Amino acid sequence: MEKNIKQKNIKILSLSAMMAAIYVALDLLAVAVSSPFGGTMKISVSGLPVIIISVLFGPIWGMATGFVGAFIGQLVTYGMTATTFLWVLPATVRGLSMGLLFIAFKRSTKPYILVISTVISSMLVTAINTVSLYVDSKVYGYPAVIFGISLVNRIVIAIITAVIFAFVVPPIIKVIKKAVKI
Repeated sequence: MEKNIKQKNIKILSLSAMMAAIYVALDLLAVAVSSPFGGTMKISVSGLPVIIISVLFGPIWGMATGFVGAFIGQLVTYGMTATTFLWVLPATVRGLSMGLLFIAFKRSTKPYILVISTVISSMLVTAINTVSLYVDSKVYGYPAVIFGISLVNRIVIAIITAVIFAFVVPPIIKVIKKAVKI
């Protein structure tokens, strides 16, 4: 019995580590798009591995995966800075919120439930990213277009990616459960 628990924990840890690595790779592939109203927006699907782990194993594992993936991604891209942990916070909160929402909605994988959960989670991420951008701009003294049309654009992109996540998560989870035998 204890051996089975250890094997399951090793599988969870290994899968979470792989998803954190996938997070880093997807984050590096993110596209920066210039906004016609100033500033740039980052379009990324790096949140998908965090959502997958949150749905599979709950908020703590989702939070840990988001933290590790975002932290490594920040170190690779920018190094350690005064605001590194501000930029790690959104992925961490995504894991926590998505895991808690999944539990709150009785672990339902119905598309409309997943759309609601992923959109709420994405709105939290967008809010934290906006605050992080504001603080970062004050710490480093650069102008940042945060509110107005720029914020509307970020919200629209967050909703679109959240809806996409909601539809791709169930088949991915099905494949992972079959392959890993969790």
